[in-house]
Amino acid sequence: MFQGQRGWFCGSVSHDLRQYWVAEGGTISDPRVADFLFSCDASHPDTLRIYQSLDYIEDNATVFHACYLSAVANAEIKNSVALGHFILPPASLQKEIRRKIGSFIWEQDQHFLIEKHFIRTPVVEKQMYFPLQHYPVNNMVTGYISIDAMKKFLGELHDFIPGSSGYLAYHVQNEINMSAIKNKLKNKY
Repeated sequence: MFQGQRGWFCGSVSHDLRQYWVAEGGTISDPRVADFLFSCDASHPDTLRIYQSLDYIEDNATVFHACYLSAVANAEIKNSVALGHFILPPASLQKEIRRKIGSFIWEQDQHFLIEKHFIRTPVVEKQMYFPLQHYPVNNMVTGYISIDAMKKFLGELHDFIPGSSGYLAYHVQNEINMSAIKNKLKNKY
């Protein structure tokens, strides 16, 4: 599964998960050359050094929760686990993230909460699809709304091209008074 991949492991990651990485073809390396950075504790001194590194600050490094490896080990189809759901943000951001969008995926399932329950499940039969368990209903990682929460649209769909059909698209970086922008636009036309 991880053949040819280099991984760095924080001291907070269990020996079992490190062994699983190596057993699946991965190698353990220095954080500066690693393809993956794994931690179980955003406030651990090892992980804090990553968060304070120039690579992290310049968006060239991402720390993942090591429960990703446990999820892969227990998945019936190994490449069906989305790595993006296991991004581990700095501890200073976690409280705010939880307040806005709920718990992280590794906090939603008791299986992920305690790493010593790491069990490698043998694949009994290959399936064509894999149902995600405890998938975040608020889609906290991607920020996209769930299709179940969307209103049903009846009618013909057309591509939206900004500037056509009298509609424009704007990117607003900060919260501002939208009515002031609308008034300025009305005065221009």
